[in-house]
Amino acid sequence: MRVRLASVAVLMGSLIGTALLVSTAACSQTSDPAAPSITLTTPPNGGIAYVEVKGLPASTLGALGGVALTPEQWSSVLRVSVADGAPAVLGNYSVADGAVRFTPLFPFDEGRRYQVRFDTARLPGAAADAGGVVEGVVGRPASATAPSTSVVAIYPSGEEVPENLLRMYVEFSGPMGRKSGVDYIRLLDYSGREIQGAVLPLDYELWSPDHTRFTVLFDPGRVKKGILPNREMGRPLETGRSVTLVVSREWRDEHGRPLKEDFKRTLRVGPPQEKALDPASWRIQPPAAGTRAGVVVTFPNALDHGLLLRALDVTVNGQPVKGDIAIERGETTWTFTPADPWRAGSYQLLALDILEDPAGNQIGRAFEVENAQAVDKGPLAKTISLPFSVK
Repeated sequence: MRVRLASVAVLMGSLIGTALLVSTAACSQTSDPAAPSITLTTPPNGGIAYVEVKGLPASTLGALGGVALTPEQWSSVLRVSVADGAPAVLGNYSVADGAVRFTPLFPFDEGRRYQVRFDTARLPGAAADAGGVVEGVVGRPASATAPSTSVVAIYPSGEEVPENLLRMYVEFSGPMGRKSGVDYIRLLDYSGREIQGAVLPLDYELWSPDHTRFTVLFDPGRVKKGILPNREMGRPLETGRSVTLVVSREWRDEHGRPLKEDFKRTLRVGPPQEKALDPASWRIQPPAAGTRAGVVVTFPNALDHGLLLRALDVTVNGQPVKGDIAIERGETTWTFTPADPWRAGSYQLLALDILEDPAGNQIGRAFEVENAQAVDKGPLAKTISLPFSVK
């Protein structure tokens, strides 16, 4: 503890004599070559660009290198964010090559500006007026100016959605930036008025790994009957009416460019779906042996597009069959086409019980079930096996 406090004391003493408030303009147009500055550096090998605070005294760098800070303490001393009050960008901190360095976990978005603030007064045990503040704005330039990304699909893809809809997917033609899309999505009722409080305002991002699909979650407190938000405001959607999803062109892609245009899609609102999924109601159409025709599974109602991609599989003798999946007819059919021709024999369609419909109903469990404890499946998904024969 004495060693750490001594390091902090040396750090504070070295900065008090050189305390500066450096504005954004001063960071790039200072006449004092020894003044601290903030830069964005791209490694020559094409790695992730990182932020550096340069021009600090050697004693400051040495003291910082000798103090073990938690990630939260580091982000307080060296904070990188997209705007004032926004959450800090996640990343790693270090003292290297005569500078304090921040490397983000994910690359900075092209065309987006990031605010950087370095403040040693935020160190644990530091006096309120100790140290200096260095501020700046950094960013990667956009590689092109003409918008090229657009919305290519919305799921559910059918013309009708249930009144108790819980989830939608917005799919793009190319990778998008890392900012959440809640600010760029609106739902309009049948009269064209925005439906307030329909979408859940989450603090984290619901992106696919390649950033081409964003998940829109409806507030389950309004969807599930009997909960206070549902009693006070009702469900966002109303059976027999229409709803229009609007995606603003101001949503930025990975290069910092807006979308090519606004996207709108109007859907009918049908009755709520409140029953658990029953695999016994699925119809399996087997293919003929010696062909590469697909095995087609038809569902009574649309299922969740994202889960259909990973919650169904075909096996033979306990081994998965290699092939491709196609989801069609508004997510009411699932087709598996094998890589090699079918051989005559017995096969199994395997379904994980996490499979849901767009209203959150799972296999053997309805979203509206009253006693959740009675149907608790535990932490691991179970597998349901449905046999079919190829002749």
